[in-house]
Amino acid sequence: MKFFDDFKRLITQLKTIATLTKKLQSQQQTLSEQLIHAQTVRDDIQIDIEKMNFKNKPHLDRIQKTTDHLNTELSKFKA
Repeated sequence: MKFFDDFKRLITQLKTIATLTKKLQSQQQTLSEQLIHAQTVRDDIQIDIEKMNFKNKPHLDRIQKTTDHLNTELSKFKA
């Protein structure tokens, strides 16, 4: 009897493993699809960042130039 009970438990556990494996494969597929979507969003955001950097570069250059000029002028008065 013990042998048959152990065998039944083994069969039950194997069925459970098979079911969990199928669920894992399904979740892996879902995760792969979400990863592809996340990569697309990341690429879109990176493109937007590059566009903003391109548009802001002249303004940032002018600000830096003005800041350097002001620092130079202020250093004359500190001495």
